[in-house]
Amino acid sequence: MKKALTFYKISATGNDFILFDNRTALLESRRDAAFFSRLCRPHTAVGADGVILLEQSDRADFRYVHVNSDGSLAEMCGNGSRAVSWFAQKLGVVQDQASFEINDHLYHSTIHGVTVTTDFIPAGRPMLSIPVIEEPALQCGGLIDTGVPHLVVFVDRVAETDVDGLGRKYRHHPFFPRGTNVDFVQLGTEDELSVRTFERGVEAETLACGTGAVAAALIAHVRKGVGSPCRVRFPGGRVQVEFSDDFQTIRLTGEVTPVYRGVLEEPFYA
Repeated sequence: MKKALTFYKISATGNDFILFDNRTALLESRRDAAFFSRLCRPHTAVGADGVILLEQSDRADFRYVHVNSDGSLAEMCGNGSRAVSWFAQKLGVVQDQASFEINDHLYHSTIHGVTVTTDFIPAGRPMLSIPVIEEPALQCGGLIDTGVPHLVVFVDRVAETDVDGLGRKYRHHPFFPRGTNVDFVQLGTEDELSVRTFERGVEAETLACGTGAVAAALIAHVRKGVGSPCRVRFPGGRVQVEFSDDFQTIRLTGEVTPVYRGVLEEPFYA
Protein backbone atom coordinates (compact mmCIF):
# COMPACT_ATOMS: atom_id res chain seq x y z
CA MET A 1 0.00 0.00 0.00
CA LYS A 2 1.07 3.57 -0.54
CA LYS A 3 1.71 6.23 2.13
CA ALA A 4 -1.88 7.45 2.31
CA LEU A 5 -5.19 6.02 1.11
CA THR A 6 -7.97 8.36 0.04
CA PHE A 7 -11.54 7.19 0.57
CA TYR A 8 -15.09 8.49 0.47
CA LYS A 9 -17.69 7.87 3.16
CA ILE A 10 -21.17 7.61 1.62
CA SER A 11 -24.51 6.79 3.21
CA ALA A 12 -27.35 5.28 1.18
CA THR A 13 -30.53 5.58 3.23
CA GLY A 14 -28.57 4.85 6.38
CA ASN A 15 -26.42 2.04 4.97
CA ASP A 16 -22.95 3.56 5.24
CA PHE A 17 -19.96 2.55 3.16
CA ILE A 18 -16.26 3.31 2.74
CA LEU A 19 -15.41 3.59 -0.95
CA PHE A 20 -12.01 3.37 -2.63
CA ASP A 21 -11.10 4.12 -6.23
CA ASN A 22 -9.24 0.86 -6.86
CA ARG A 23 -8.78 1.10 -10.62
CA THR A 24 -5.03 0.73 -10.09
CA ALA A 25 -5.65 -2.54 -8.17
CA LEU A 26 -3.73 -1.32 -5.13
CA LEU A 27 -6.13 -3.11 -2.79
CA GLU A 28 -7.26 -6.73 -2.95
CA SER A 29 -10.51 -7.88 -1.40
CA ARG A 30 -9.35 -11.21 0.02
CA ARG A 31 -5.79 -10.25 0.92
CA ASP A 32 -6.92 -7.08 2.68
CA ALA A 33 -10.12 -8.48 4.23
CA ALA A 34 -8.87 -8.13 7.82
CA PHE A 35 -7.87 -4.52 7.15
CA PHE A 36 -11.30 -3.73 5.69
CA SER A 37 -13.04 -5.36 8.65
CA ARG A 38 -10.96 -3.28 11.06
CA LEU A 39 -11.72 -0.16 9.04
CA CYS A 40 -15.47 -0.76 9.47
CA ARG A 41 -15.31 -0.76 13.29
CA PRO A 42 -16.92 2.24 14.95
CA HIS A 43 -15.05 4.30 17.53
CA THR A 44 -11.57 2.96 16.67
CA ALA A 45 -11.72 3.41 12.88
CA VAL A 46 -13.96 4.97 10.22
CA GLY A 47 -16.98 2.77 10.94
CA ALA A 48 -19.27 1.42 8.22
CA ASP A 49 -21.48 -1.47 7.12
CA GLY A 50 -18.97 -2.37 4.41
CA VAL A 51 -16.13 -1.41 2.08
CA ILE A 52 -16.62 -0.91 -1.65
CA LEU A 53 -13.82 -1.14 -4.23
CA LEU A 54 -14.49 0.47 -7.62
CA GLU A 55 -12.39 -1.37 -10.20
CA GLN A 56 -11.77 -1.67 -13.93
CA SER A 57 -14.10 -3.84 -16.01
CA ASP A 58 -13.76 -5.30 -19.50
CA ARG A 59 -17.51 -5.52 -20.09
CA ALA A 60 -19.07 -2.67 -18.13
CA ASP A 61 -18.28 0.89 -17.09
CA PHE A 62 -16.82 -0.46 -13.87
CA ARG A 63 -16.69 -3.46 -11.59
CA TYR A 64 -17.26 -3.25 -7.90
CA VAL A 65 -16.33 -5.51 -5.03
CA HIS A 66 -18.27 -5.33 -1.81
CA VAL A 67 -16.61 -6.43 1.43
CA ASN A 68 -18.91 -6.80 4.43
CA SER A 69 -17.87 -5.47 7.81
CA ASP A 70 -16.97 -9.01 8.92
CA GLY A 71 -14.52 -9.31 6.00
CA SER A 72 -16.70 -11.62 3.88
CA LEU A 73 -17.60 -10.80 0.29
CA ALA A 74 -21.16 -9.83 -0.62
CA GLU A 75 -22.66 -11.21 -3.81
CA MET A 76 -24.73 -8.03 -4.18
CA CYS A 77 -25.72 -4.97 -2.17
CA GLY A 78 -28.58 -2.80 -3.39
CA ASN A 79 -27.74 0.32 -1.43
CA GLY A 80 -24.03 -0.25 -2.03
CA SER A 81 -24.69 -0.33 -5.77
CA ARG A 82 -26.39 3.04 -5.53
CA ALA A 83 -23.52 4.49 -3.51
CA VAL A 84 -20.85 3.22 -5.91
CA SER A 85 -22.80 4.49 -8.93
CA TRP A 86 -22.78 8.00 -7.44
CA PHE A 87 -19.08 7.57 -6.67
CA ALA A 88 -18.36 6.51 -10.26
CA GLN A 89 -20.05 9.67 -11.52
CA LYS A 90 -18.05 11.75 -9.03
CA LEU A 91 -14.82 10.23 -10.39
CA GLY A 92 -15.87 10.91 -14.00
CA VAL A 93 -16.13 7.21 -14.85
CA VAL A 94 -19.79 7.59 -15.90
CA GLN A 95 -22.29 10.37 -16.52
CA ASP A 96 -25.96 9.82 -15.68
CA GLN A 97 -26.14 6.19 -16.87
CA ALA A 98 -23.91 3.37 -15.68
CA SER A 99 -23.32 -0.31 -16.25
CA PHE A 100 -21.43 -2.27 -13.64
CA GLU A 101 -20.60 -5.82 -12.73
CA ILE A 102 -20.51 -7.55 -9.40
CA ASN A 103 -20.15 -11.27 -8.79
CA ASP A 104 -20.15 -11.89 -12.58
CA HIS A 105 -23.60 -10.30 -12.99
CA LEU A 106 -24.26 -7.16 -15.03
CA TYR A 107 -26.42 -4.35 -13.64
CA HIS A 108 -27.41 -0.85 -14.72
CA SER A 109 -28.03 2.31 -12.77
CA THR A 110 -29.18 5.87 -13.31
CA ILE A 111 -27.78 8.84 -11.40
CA HIS A 112 -29.69 12.12 -11.10
CA GLY A 113 -27.99 14.24 -8.48
CA VAL A 114 -28.18 12.31 -5.23
CA THR A 115 -31.10 10.16 -6.43
CA VAL A 116 -29.84 6.86 -7.78
CA THR A 117 -31.77 3.96 -9.29
CA THR A 118 -30.38 0.44 -9.69
CA ASP A 119 -31.98 -1.96 -12.16
CA PHE A 120 -31.82 -5.43 -10.65
CA ILE A 121 -31.45 -8.65 -12.56
CA PRO A 122 -34.65 -10.77 -12.59
CA ALA A 123 -35.53 -12.51 -9.35
CA GLY A 124 -36.67 -16.10 -9.20
CA ARG A 125 -39.95 -17.12 -7.67
CA PRO A 126 -39.82 -17.23 -3.87
CA MET A 127 -39.92 -20.29 -1.67
CA LEU A 128 -43.10 -19.71 0.31
CA SER A 129 -43.06 -22.71 2.63
CA ILE A 130 -40.46 -22.24 5.37
CA PRO A 131 -41.22 -24.84 8.06
CA VAL A 132 -38.77 -23.54 10.68
CA ILE A 133 -40.54 -20.34 11.83
CA GLU A 134 -41.51 -21.02 15.45
CA GLU A 135 -42.67 -17.73 16.95
CA PRO A 136 -46.45 -17.01 16.85
CA ALA A 137 -45.70 -13.31 16.33
CA LEU A 138 -43.89 -14.05 13.05
CA GLN A 139 -45.88 -14.78 9.92
CA CYS A 140 -43.75 -16.44 7.27
CA GLY A 141 -43.54 -14.57 3.99
CA GLY A 142 -40.95 -16.62 2.18
CA LEU A 143 -37.37 -16.90 1.02
CA ILE A 144 -36.21 -15.06 -2.09
CA ASP A 145 -32.85 -14.32 -3.72
CA THR A 146 -32.50 -10.68 -4.76
CA GLY A 147 -28.77 -10.99 -5.34
CA VAL A 148 -28.39 -12.37 -1.82
CA PRO A 149 -30.83 -14.60 0.11
CA HIS A 150 -33.56 -12.95 2.18
CA LEU A 151 -36.03 -14.51 4.59
CA VAL A 152 -39.08 -12.25 4.85
CA VAL A 153 -41.43 -12.44 7.84
CA PHE A 154 -44.44 -10.26 8.58
CA VAL A 155 -45.02 -8.73 12.00
CA ASP A 156 -47.72 -6.53 13.49
CA ARG A 157 -45.38 -4.05 15.17
CA VAL A 158 -41.96 -3.87 13.60
CA ALA A 159 -40.76 -1.20 16.04
CA GLU A 160 -41.21 -3.64 18.93
CA THR A 161 -39.59 -6.65 17.21
CA ASP A 162 -36.39 -8.19 18.57
CA VAL A 163 -34.55 -7.84 15.27
CA ASP A 164 -31.09 -8.73 16.57
CA GLY A 165 -32.22 -11.77 18.58
CA LEU A 166 -34.63 -13.25 16.03
CA GLY A 167 -32.52 -12.18 13.10
CA ARG A 168 -29.44 -13.92 14.47
CA LYS A 169 -31.45 -17.08 15.16
CA TYR A 170 -32.71 -17.46 11.59
CA ARG A 171 -29.64 -16.04 9.87
CA HIS A 172 -27.69 -19.05 11.23
CA HIS A 173 -30.49 -21.63 11.08
CA PRO A 174 -29.36 -24.88 9.38
CA PHE A 175 -32.40 -24.70 7.07
CA PHE A 176 -30.49 -21.96 5.20
CA PRO A 177 -27.15 -23.51 4.16
CA ARG A 178 -25.79 -20.19 2.80
CA GLY A 179 -27.12 -18.26 5.76
CA THR A 180 -29.71 -15.59 5.10
CA ASN A 181 -30.59 -11.98 5.67
CA VAL A 182 -33.80 -11.59 7.66
CA ASP A 183 -36.39 -8.87 6.94
CA PHE A 184 -39.13 -8.02 9.43
CA VAL A 185 -41.99 -6.37 7.57
CA GLN A 186 -45.01 -4.44 8.77
CA LEU A 187 -47.72 -3.66 6.23
CA GLY A 188 -48.70 -0.03 5.85
CA THR A 189 -51.32 1.62 3.70
CA GLU A 190 -51.37 2.12 -0.06
CA ASP A 191 -48.39 -0.05 -1.02
CA GLU A 192 -46.13 1.03 1.82
CA LEU A 193 -44.02 -1.18 4.07
CA SER A 194 -42.02 -0.59 7.23
CA VAL A 195 -38.99 -2.87 7.34
CA ARG A 196 -36.11 -3.68 9.66
CA THR A 197 -33.34 -5.98 8.45
CA PHE A 198 -30.75 -8.20 10.12
CA GLU A 199 -27.91 -8.32 7.60
CA ARG A 200 -25.72 -11.32 6.96
CA GLY A 201 -22.09 -10.20 6.84
CA VAL A 202 -22.74 -7.25 9.13
CA GLU A 203 -24.23 -9.66 11.69
CA ALA A 204 -26.53 -7.02 13.13
CA GLU A 205 -29.46 -4.82 12.21
CA THR A 206 -28.57 -2.08 9.74
CA LEU A 207 -30.42 1.19 9.21
CA ALA A 208 -31.49 0.10 5.73
CA CYS A 209 -30.97 -2.69 3.20
CA GLY A 210 -31.55 -2.31 -0.54
CA THR A 211 -31.78 -5.99 -1.43
CA GLY A 212 -33.99 -6.34 1.65
CA ALA A 213 -36.31 -3.61 0.39
CA VAL A 214 -36.64 -5.48 -2.90
CA ALA A 215 -37.20 -8.80 -1.14
CA ALA A 216 -39.84 -7.31 1.16
CA ALA A 217 -41.70 -5.68 -1.74
CA LEU A 218 -41.71 -8.81 -3.90
CA ILE A 219 -42.80 -11.13 -1.10
CA ALA A 220 -45.46 -8.61 0.01
CA HIS A 221 -46.72 -8.57 -3.57
CA VAL A 222 -47.04 -12.36 -3.67
CA ARG A 223 -48.43 -12.79 -0.16
CA LYS A 224 -50.39 -9.58 0.44
CA GLY A 225 -51.13 -8.11 -2.97
CA VAL A 226 -48.91 -5.06 -2.47
CA GLY A 227 -48.48 -3.21 -5.74
CA SER A 228 -45.76 -1.37 -7.64
CA PRO A 229 -44.32 1.11 -6.95
CA CYS A 230 -43.89 0.09 -3.33
CA ARG A 231 -42.56 2.58 -0.80
CA VAL A 232 -40.32 0.96 1.80
CA ARG A 233 -39.49 2.74 5.04
CA PHE A 234 -36.43 1.79 7.09
CA PRO A 235 -35.07 3.38 10.28
CA GLY A 236 -32.54 5.14 8.03
CA GLY A 237 -34.99 6.48 5.46
CA ARG A 238 -37.16 5.54 2.51
CA VAL A 239 -36.59 3.84 -0.83
CA GLN A 240 -38.93 2.91 -3.64
CA VAL A 241 -39.18 -0.47 -5.36
CA GLU A 242 -40.77 -0.89 -8.78
CA PHE A 243 -41.37 -4.31 -10.28
CA SER A 244 -43.25 -6.18 -12.95
CA ASP A 245 -45.58 -9.01 -11.97
CA ASP A 246 -43.13 -11.61 -13.28
CA PHE A 247 -40.19 -10.01 -11.41
CA GLN A 248 -38.24 -9.64 -14.65
CA THR A 249 -38.05 -5.87 -14.18
CA ILE A 250 -37.02 -4.60 -10.75
CA ARG A 251 -35.82 -1.11 -9.85
CA LEU A 252 -34.60 0.27 -6.52
CA THR A 253 -34.54 4.07 -6.11
CA GLY A 254 -33.36 6.21 -3.22
CA GLU A 255 -31.06 9.01 -2.21
CA VAL A 256 -27.40 8.80 -1.31
CA THR A 257 -25.61 11.15 1.06
CA PRO A 258 -21.92 11.89 0.39
CA VAL A 259 -20.63 12.37 3.93
CA TYR A 260 -16.93 13.18 3.57
CA ARG A 261 -13.66 12.50 1.80
CA GLY A 262 -10.86 11.24 4.02
CA VAL A 263 -7.28 10.06 4.04
CA LEU A 264 -5.95 7.05 5.95
CA GLU A 265 -2.40 7.55 7.15
CA GLU A 266 0.10 4.72 6.94
CA PRO A 267 0.29 3.87 10.68
CA PHE A 268 -3.36 2.78 10.61
CA TYR A 269 -2.92 0.08 8.01
CA ALA A 270 0.78 -0.73 8.29
